[in-house]
Amino acid sequence: MPLYESVIICRQDITKNQLDNIISEFKNLIENENGKILTEEYWGLKNLAYEISKNKKAHYSFIVLETLPEKIDEYERKLRLHEDIIRFMTVRIKSFDGKQSIMIDSNNNEVN
Repeated sequence: MPLYESVIICRQDITKNQLDNIISEFKNLIENENGKILTEEYWGLKNLAYEISKNKKAHYSFIVLETLPEKIDEYERKLRLHEDIIRFMTVRIKSFDGKQSIMIDSNNNEVN
């Protein structure tokens, strides 16, 4: 089955618990259609480059998944309809090495 990376950007005013529920909902959608979630990362509450629907910040989540192409269409349709998701992007990838993303590495190497 093909591999996909999906970044989901949610409104700034939802709680971490609400975000976890949203991400779980979409993970269950993939798993119920015989897909697999290979990894999930929370990148944090970050500033947006420009204001989107009165949001200056947003929660970023990253998922690597394996599923059939026709299942991605339904997954993206539901992402579009969800009121707490302000942007998303899903791209097909050739392989997944199992390592953490660069976003997690850069967060751990920050100087405070």
